[in-house]
Amino acid sequence: MPQYYYTPPGFNNYGTSYADDERARAQRELLLRQRREKSELRRFGIFLGLATISYLLIQVLLAAGLQAVGLYDLFTSNTIFQYAVTIVGVSFCAVALPFLIVALINRKRYCYPIVPNKKISPSRCIAWVLFGLGCCSASNIAVNYVIQLVKTVFNRQLTQGDTAKPSNIVECLFELIAIAVIPAICEELAMRCCALQLLRKYGASFAIVTVSVVFGLLHGNVIQFLFAFLVGLVLAYVTVKTQSIVPAIFIHMLNNGLSVIQDLLRLLASQKASEYFVSVIFIVFIVGAIASAVYLFFKKEFSIRLDKGNTVLSTGEKIKAFFFPGMIVPFVALILLTLTTIKKM
Repeated sequence: MPQYYYTPPGFNNYGTSYADDERARAQRELLLRQRREKSELRRFGIFLGLATISYLLIQVLLAAGLQAVGLYDLFTSNTIFQYAVTIVGVSFCAVALPFLIVALINRKRYCYPIVPNKKISPSRCIAWVLFGLGCCSASNIAVNYVIQLVKTVFNRQLTQGDTAKPSNIVECLFELIAIAVIPAICEELAMRCCALQLLRKYGASFAIVTVSVVFGLLHGNVIQFLFAFLVGLVLAYVTVKTQSIVPAIFIHMLNNGLSVIQDLLRLLASQKASEYFVSVIFIVFIVGAIASAVYLFFKKEFSIRLDKGNTVLSTGEKIKAFFFPGMIVPFVALILLTLTTIKKM
């Protein structure tokens, strides 16, 4: 004869409440989502780490290839040829191509447009560009202060690789294209489009900082890492706030173009005149940045509050998942390359 047991309201036949069952189910779903998000962030870290290493390897292979075909001496002695190789070999092949491949492989994982293309008014664009240029100038001053501090405290000098210097107006034009125009387009496409937009689903702040670290690692030594990281924060922030890649490209282009103008003035006037001009421009940019910040503040556009993304991971969990193991090799490469640039005073 079957036996029947009384089941109190709100409980199932196993003696647990339906509320307990819902909590257990929610906990299981939370754990599964955490695992999926950590796995995806590790995937992103590995792909972006590979793209960063590819940047360094392609340059090594490029130098080896030039030596193999007997063009390395021409590369070191001919300024125009060096600029041409930089445009094709570095900007396109070493920077843009690896990150475009990352975007292509992960195209279904983007929650935002790969290229931020929201329409922006000229006045708003100018305000953000001036703000960005002022921040870049302030970053340059801060990095120079760090360099001087290292010299004073540790009696060591942090050096960076020399680039070709133009000796005439035609070479200055090639320098403008190779140093300012093409890198601004290719690096912004790689960093603030392919990389930043991929990571924005985990929060704008996380994406801005993380991509700025990757941008710094691309530059190969501590001096350039510090400056590129600070500038990367500015460029990524402006891109997120405007939802457009246009201001970042102009900031990047104009910031890099200062060195071209300095070289042009050195040829047309003197070294002292070029240094004076850059000092004045830095002041103008910083004043412009302050005025732009005030303007953007009153337009209710300038703020530090950003979207946190649709994620259940904490900041520490996101950092750990993204940087380990994917970004370990790029960091090791940065340390090794930096050791080769430290000189005793």
